[in-house]
Amino acid sequence: MANDNSTDPNLQFQEWITQWERSVDEFSNKIMGTDEFSRSMNQMQGLQLEFQKRFGEMMARQLASLNMPSRDDIIRVSEDLRNLDRRMAHVERHLEKLVADGAGSKSPRKKSPARTKKAPSTEG
Repeated sequence: MANDNSTDPNLQFQEWITQWERSVDEFSNKIMGTDEFSRSMNQMQGLQLEFQKRFGEMMARQLASLNMPSRDDIIRVSEDLRNLDRRMAHVERHLEKLVADGAGSKSPRKKSPARTKKAPSTEG
């Protein structure tokens, strides 16, 4: 029995898929290469950006009416917290340096009174 590739369903299906991919690719390249396609894509992107802007404004108004923070409010608070953390770390480093340098021990201390008395002698 000879192996006839023209009747093999898998090979026929693969050939059909390959032809279909080439046709779709050729058609897509023709469409996407036109000025009309470029203009329409630019218009769609512009509309999408405008929609995002309006949706963000509407959401901010809704959150404000519910007395809830907006995304911008949360970002601002987190930036403030980061700045405070940096400043606190800076202060801590300086305090550690002062303690390490012995600046903490140079502070004025009360001196104990001079000892003038001698302990009684145990000689008898």
